[in-house]
Amino acid sequence: MENLFNLDDIEVDAELLERANPIFNTAKMTLYQLAASGDEDSARMVEKLGLTESTQNSTTTKSDAVKLLIESLLMDMRYHTIEKLAMEEGDFTEIDLPCGYLPKALRYTRAGHRFIGLDLPATIAEVEPAVNALLNDEQKKMVKFAGVDATNYESLKSALSDVEGKVVITTEGLMVYFNDSEIGALCDNVKKILDEHGGCWLTIDPEWLVAYVLIVQAILGDKALEALASMQKRVEDQSDVGVKGSTLVVFPKPDITEDIKKAMGFLAKHGLKAERKIVADNMPELKVFEKLSPEQTAAVKAAMKNNAYWKITSMGAAAARECIDTGDIAEKNFDVKAQLEGEKLCISLIGRVDSLTAPKILSFYENTAKEKNIKAVSVDCEELQYISSAGLRVLLIMKKNSEEGMSLENVKPEIMEILETTGFDSIFFEK
Repeated sequence: MENLFNLDDIEVDAELLERANPIFNTAKMTLYQLAASGDEDSARMVEKLGLTESTQNSTTTKSDAVKLLIESLLMDMRYHTIEKLAMEEGDFTEIDLPCGYLPKALRYTRAGHRFIGLDLPATIAEVEPAVNALLNDEQKKMVKFAGVDATNYESLKSALSDVEGKVVITTEGLMVYFNDSEIGALCDNVKKILDEHGGCWLTIDPEWLVAYVLIVQAILGDKALEALASMQKRVEDQSDVGVKGSTLVVFPKPDITEDIKKAMGFLAKHGLKAERKIVADNMPELKVFEKLSPEQTAAVKAAMKNNAYWKITSMGAAAARECIDTGDIAEKNFDVKAQLEGEKLCISLIGRVDSLTAPKILSFYENTAKEKNIKAVSVDCEELQYISSAGLRVLLIMKKNSEEGMSLENVKPEIMEILETTGFDSIFFEK
């Protein structure tokens, strides 16, 4: 029977990419907040992209001056503190994952460092021309952008194929949206990069939620609880995802010591070790402090004595890891086999389904559904090697749009583990 799926014929527009990867929405919010802190480069990017206050409002909540001030403070703090920590590493190539829309390329090239911005293809398509418009000819030679999936080593390897020497990888605001399976894959990929090039991984993510709470409490005091609930709702509305729990993300509570130990243990299983860099000891004098009262500034600085960004390095190429290194398993090229059996669409998934490949499946499904009467979908997972949140989201869309539902067949233990850790097993295998 003829295969209905032809990879070369699949077209994916920006709207479909965004539906498959809705976290894409939060990146513009971050840029706008940093511009509001007084960062001039960010203000230039906001102008290039045509962002306004209305783009920062979610479907159920509106931004106000106090919330924007707090969010701008958080963005200003992480942006400049991570940069300060990176600059202490000497000669390196900066790898920003995800790069979002922030104008880091301008700052790193001014300091003489090569910059590589990695993000979802939908983001890269917008940010690359906007940043290039602000670079001079010499700086453009030092900057590269590439669409990748952070869990997909081959995509990262391809993007970094021309990198020589030490690297500094920076991650801001990625892991709070990842489950343990995705974070584990990310850790394995980072370790491979560090083993090849040397350098470090600087990230705000393990204690980012803690920082959020500390800052809100420092600025708002008794009114913090209401503001925290509203701000989380805004982020979830903008991104279409909730803030998920994972072993590497420390959640705010009176004593976070045990969670930090668990997070470091998780890294150790992936051959990585972390050093906590206390924010108060490394934070430069921020421009946004000019918008705070002296009492608020003092409260913020005091609060940041209890928060840290993490400098992560490899334990060495020979370090033992308990987790399976999927990069050592021969990867199959992504493909889909699809046939119609009456009004049932039968799909076989091959290789990896992640943020790079999931939109192609969604495009194929929706185009086929326009032409054929599809009442049910069957998905054969026998040759599926990995599936990320983007892939699970596409499966969920197909399930919701199929009158008679969707079934998953031949699910291997490693794929079932992903379904169970994300809670999708109860959705796809209803009891």
